Amino acid sequence: MVVAGADTPQQFADGSTTVDAQQQKAEEQGKHPAEVPGTLSRANASDEAEVAGPALQLNRYDIEGGVWQGSILYLTKAGMHSPVLQLQTPDGRLENIQPILLTEMYSWSCWRFNIAVKVQQQQQEVFYTINVDPFNHRYSFFVAGLMQTWHWGFHSCNGLSADGDHAKWGGPYEFVLWRDVLSQHAKAPLHAMVGGGDQIYNDEVFSGKHVQEWLHSGRKGLSSYHWTDAMAEEATYFYFTHYRQHWCSRHFADALACIPQVMMWDDHDIFDGWGSYPHALLTCSVFQGLFKIARQMYLLFQQQTTVERAAGDNGMWGPLSEDDPTHLKAWSLLRMFGPTTCLVAPDSRAERTKKEIISEGTYNHMFKLLHKLPSSCRHVVVLLTVPIVFPALPGQEKVWRLLDNAKVGHIMSKTGLGQKITDNFGEAKLLDDIIDHWDAGQHHGERHNLIARLQNLAKTKNVRVSFVGGDVHVAGVGRLYTQPKVHRLRHDHRFMPQIVSSAIVNAPPPQTFMNLLHKTNRSDVVMKPQTREKMVRIFKGRFTGDKLLAQRNWCEVREVAATADQLAQLQDDSSILITGDTPGCLIYSLRIEESDPGKRAPHGAMPLMVQYDTGSSAISSV
Repeated sequence: MVVAGADTPQQFADGSTTVDAQQQKAEEQGKHPAEVPGTLSRANASDEAEVAGPALQLNRYDIEGGVWQGSILYLTKAGMHSPVLQLQTPDGRLENIQPILLTEMYSWSCWRFNIAVKVQQQQQEVFYTINVDPFNHRYSFFVAGLMQTWHWGFHSCNGLSADGDHAKWGGPYEFVLWRDVLSQHAKAPLHAMVGGGDQIYNDEVFSGKHVQEWLHSGRKGLSSYHWTDAMAEEATYFYFTHYRQHWCSRHFADALACIPQVMMWDDHDIFDGWGSYPHALLTCSVFQGLFKIARQMYLLFQQQTTVERAAGDNGMWGPLSEDDPTHLKAWSLLRMFGPTTCLVAPDSRAERTKKEIISEGTYNHMFKLLHKLPSSCRHVVVLLTVPIVFPALPGQEKVWRLLDNAKVGHIMSKTGLGQKITDNFGEAKLLDDIIDHWDAGQHHGERHNLIARLQNLAKTKNVRVSFVGGDVHVAGVGRLYTQPKVHRLRHDHRFMPQIVSSAIVNAPPPQTFMNLLHKTNRSDVVMKPQTREKMVRIFKGRFTGDKLLAQRNWCEVREVAATADQLAQLQDDSSILITGDTPGCLIYSLRIEESDPGKRAPHGAMPLMVQYDTGSSAISSV
């Protein structure tokens, strides 16, 4: 979306130019910045601004029909004429697209444009212009060719915690790693960007006057307090205004305009720890009131739809709501990234309780869709916002034995496993952190069932399954595998790598917390007798031996359709070890920020090669 403020253009260590530099160059040549494809004009993100947007979204890739489908969110001040989008077709014609009015609030009109692009044999740059007097801005994005492999990215934790050091880490709307995303996009266009949860941090909803009165009503009053119109108005204004400003963050806004997004929410998109609270608190009128408003804004900004339209607009799926059977209760999604890769993202927040992460109905529908994937699909990427393979968090009693509670609370408050707001609710400080993770005792059965069903999918469909996840503010790679080990991982249908990429904006955890994770990091049996899990040492250079890295990062993903000889050449180029022959692979590259945030540049990518149905992985620094 449109961004606030002007600044000095900057470059990365590799010499690549940011969008800011392109904009300045355009201005020096007498051009409006928006005339440069893929760039934005600068505007004020405050209430004085007249427009906000665009934000581009990928909704569907129709392999058989050869059609790319997406949408664009655009906001205008009330009273302005309806915007019109002009889409330039491959033959140069301009197609006028009228918007759908999703909602109006706080003097803003929120519009959605549905767009469809006929996929060509080769990659194409698609230009679009949004016209609303007096604005006339031009943008572009890229659609991969029919048989072209996709280039995409994954990120999570796209904001600073309320107690984060904004001066050190760039301020609430200064997202420096998004500059690196744009730099990579300029070198080789990204066809999609996947947001794996915590795209925004809404925890400060509890700082409002009326919600504060509820918080101080005493422990008994927390669950019996009535949700009021004043609380609803206060929360609605907070969520809407925070989203609008956050979507206007510099660099992030540029990426929203030129890289199609796919997003799935996690707890901070609602508020910290949602779903892992006691039943009485989770179902009380205030929690439910806040959740419904958070849901409304999530669907508006991250899915560009409404509760009423969600299933039809974006093909989202989930169980039906008990309150209104015409609406969904959860919003899961599946997207094809070309003919060979499928991304599936079950909603792991909307239905979450202390006892269950995802409902059986959602699992059943997900696997029904996965078993119907086209025969061309070779790789299923499962987005679980909280990693399913990660060092086991010790039980609450063990934590207190390792460290005193005050120290643990301080450590946890600096991480994605945060201290959270349970202090306000009289709950033990770390209990919801532990319950939030797949390794929590009450989630063991659900975790085992999910892994077993994915193993069956991998075996029967002959696909490779891998996981992407965030939440924990570290970079790393884990894996599930057969024990005793199969001679070659490419023959192991139980081999499932877990890519952990977090956070693109939020601060990394302190070393004390990393030491705690390393103490609990071990190879362990997941499912008797044959499935084990472990984190793997992937980092080289000065990080040799580390399994987890406490530095900000995002993950770049390239698909390589190659012969064995070509992959051997790739191995020589990037020091990646592979075994066996394969028709292709996905390469996950963790792009890590320098330790000194002042340098504001990644020191290099850490690549992981994952072959389709003949899996192998080994890592080294590029």
